[in-house]
Amino acid sequence: MLKVGSQLRPRRNKRLPKTPVGWLVTCLLGLPVAVLFLGALVSLTAGASYLGYLASRATVFDTWGALNVVSTVLALIAVVGTALAVWRLRMVTALLLAALPIPATFVIEGSRCDTPASCQAMGWAALPPSAFDWQVRIRPVTDPNEARAIASSALFEAKVEDGPYLEKRFGDHWIVSTIDDDGWPGAKAVRIDTRTGRTAFVTCPGDRIQCGMERPTVSDGQRVYRNAQLGLSAVFPASLPVCTTRYDGGEPLGFHAMVRAPDIPCETLDLSREMGVEVVRWRRNGCTDLEDPSVPWRPLTPETSKLFRGQRITLGGVPALACEVREEGHISIILYASPPSGSDLGESYAAYVMTTPAHLNEDIRAFEVFLRNVSLGAAAREQAG
Repeated sequence: MLKVGSQLRPRRNKRLPKTPVGWLVTCLLGLPVAVLFLGALVSLTAGASYLGYLASRATVFDTWGALNVVSTVLALIAVVGTALAVWRLRMVTALLLAALPIPATFVIEGSRCDTPASCQAMGWAALPPSAFDWQVRIRPVTDPNEARAIASSALFEAKVEDGPYLEKRFGDHWIVSTIDDDGWPGAKAVRIDTRTGRTAFVTCPGDRIQCGMERPTVSDGQRVYRNAQLGLSAVFPASLPVCTTRYDGGEPLGFHAMVRAPDIPCETLDLSREMGVEVVRWRRNGCTDLEDPSVPWRPLTPETSKLFRGQRITLGGVPALACEVREEGHISIILYASPPSGSDLGESYAAYVMTTPAHLNEDIRAFEVFLRNVSLGAAAREQAG
């Protein structure tokens, strides 16, 4: 019971400093606490983003993943702990908690070593290189870029100077072909197990993947270039370098020849004068909707039609849709032949010539000769037999 005459006094907030010196120390500590707290927030945000990537898309859990997990946990403790300590005005405790992520940050940045300056400044905090040899695969290799990166690492570790060229998946494994500095096929290809990511050096299966940059063969005007599986054969004008046309560097689609030096690899693309014939996977009824709608294909101009001398344009004996496009000083003409009802072709084919206004007449004459020696479907297969 209260004594008579006694007065109720308000309770003093024990969290507040009791002296001016205490307030001064609290304010002075507040500045570094605020700076470190913001740094911890940044680390937490970056770490949360990485953990999201790790949970959804990452294919391996390695030392970098472990470092980021540790950094994220420390940043979370720092953010929550610092906020509580500041609320209770325990500024020294808040300062220690806010500084908690700093060691992990130094280890990560020192190990990353992006630039010579960063290596010099924080190299002392880096983990030894052997610490990064550890990893556990958590998802199969499904991305071509990862397959290429794995092959590149395997070649580097084996001290092989060849580099990765093309990558292709075959069910439970990848094959990454290799090339040397001149584009010739490497000594071995890299086989990658899709599930484990383990690598082995194997002979490149040239029938399933291109093993190096293909070199053209020079036509003598009589050699028949034939692919019985495609139902396609052609004879190119003499002295032209001839290459196999491939889909994304693998599956053969036909043949093409270029008016340029015969020692240039087939994969080196340019605006060379060119002619060729290939299987196409699309059907079109008019010029305006050919393979790429952005290219302004149109029916042959009267000028070009006259150069064909009014002859009926066919491809392998099949009436062909003839289209033309003129842009950037080049003229392209394409003949599209779709198998008619009851035909034995089984495929659609396209023959084309690319030229310049100065060489239009000359190249159309050569193209006409070329077209007379193109066989499609059963005719090409019978020749192969």
